[in-house]
Amino acid sequence: MTEYATTDLEQMTPKEYRSIVRRGEFTGSVLRACRGYVMADVAIVPKEYAFAFFLFCHRNPRVCGVLDVTEPGSPHPLSVAPDADLRTDLIRYQIYKDGKVVDEPTDITDYWRDDLVAFLNGCSGSFDWSLQASNVHYRTIGAYRTNIRCVPAGPFRGNMVVSCRLFESAHDALRAIQITSRHLLVHGPPVHVGDPTLIGIEDLNRPEMSLVEEVAPQQPKEIPLFWACGGTLRNIAREAKLPFMIVNYPGGGFVTDKPSEELAIL
Repeated sequence: MTEYATTDLEQMTPKEYRSIVRRGEFTGSVLRACRGYVMADVAIVPKEYAFAFFLFCHRNPRVCGVLDVTEPGSPHPLSVAPDADLRTDLIRYQIYKDGKVVDEPTDITDYWRDDLVAFLNGCSGSFDWSLQASNVHYRTIGAYRTNIRCVPAGPFRGNMVVSCRLFESAHDALRAIQITSRHLLVHGPPVHVGDPTLIGIEDLNRPEMSLVEEVAPQQPKEIPLFWACGGTLRNIAREAKLPFMIVNYPGGGFVTDKPSEELAIL
């Protein structure tokens, strides 16, 4: 396994980054890769469920902003990264059968079928670059299940998962809302501000998925903001109980060729 410094990952082009993932040289989190480019979560379903999933995305745009949809059987997202291969260019995948994870491979070539349709949904890691460039002071701590129900479509239903960022001041929090409101395809503005218990989160120190080695307790002046998160896809996969469905592993999304500012609202 090749070691890559954070600065090296940030400076890579999406094509360079996907090539090291494809060769199995990097298996860490995608969140520090390719500064300024849009990241995506990936959900792959059989063609017979594709319309229902597209309808689910339409009804829940803050959760699943659609960046691209592949043709049945094609692993190439032609609109956002035509040279990429979704079978090999993600760090890790989760294979669901009847709502249960049966495998977590780094390559899904052996699982690929001619009837599969891939959806690329915007990831909030995409706007972190914009927050940092604007000198907004915050820290990201993790993702949490909530009591917010998504609007169902066909077999797809479940509760929203959110990511939490703690901001040092009201000014930073307001700037974050302004900036992320321009990035609607990558979750847009927060879905909740303030008291986490109001959305069913009992303890911020115990995220479902931690993005740091150790979660430092919230400080008195820190303001929590919560964004819809691609982790929702795993809840949906568990509840939908399709005979077959694939989603990306936590922290293992896809990097597109699209700069974040290209897709932002002016």
